[in-house]
Amino acid sequence: MTTIRTAWIALLALATVTISVGCSSTDDVTPHPTDLAQATASSTGTQSARTTLTNPKLQPPSQDNKYTASTGRPKVVFDPCTWISDDTIQKAGFDPTSRKRGRDLVAEYSFLACDFSSTLQDLAVDSGNATWEEDLAKVGSYSEPTTVNGRQALLVRDPATPRGCQIDLRTKVGFVQVAVDLTDRAPRSTAPCDGIQNIATTIEPEIGKDN
Repeated sequence: MTTIRTAWIALLALATVTISVGCSSTDDVTPHPTDLAQATASSTGTQSARTTLTNPKLQPPSQDNKYTASTGRPKVVFDPCTWISDDTIQKAGFDPTSRKRGRDLVAEYSFLACDFSSTLQDLAVDSGNATWEEDLAKVGSYSEPTTVNGRQALLVRDPATPRGCQIDLRTKVGFVQVAVDLTDRAPRSTAPCDGIQNIATTIEPEIGKDN
């Protein structure tokens, strides 16, 4: 799937280790607290264990390795692939059964990723611990400030991806990217940013007020 993920992904792919996790649909995903929620609750003290999807092929990679040990960065708490409900994805206009892990990156910076699709758009949600200030330095020249449900955000129009659009949502440990990319079935006249605010508004509550 082609997405509008920012230069963070390309930079990390070249400079650090990439950890990939298998993917599948959300069949047999009975809600239950996962080890990720419990681990991050104890490490951050801000997020209690919560119900998440338990399909083994949707689980995030460990954030403990030789690359993360010395960074001093907080762990990524919000995992989009196991935290965002099917109902939310459907309300955002995407097919819940298309859910699959994206390109997780656990290194100097960490990003947990999840991909979804629809007929006209693909959706990528990436949750990372690069700081908001670092994000501004990367994409600020082609972004504009906005808010989503009161949360500080950026509307990102990357000139390198003319059929994509993105909203970055500030979190306590970094930011979450909500990125859409037009499929080949979308008319060429379609504006890629149409509807992105509504999509981000639908997904943002899943991040949690403590994150």
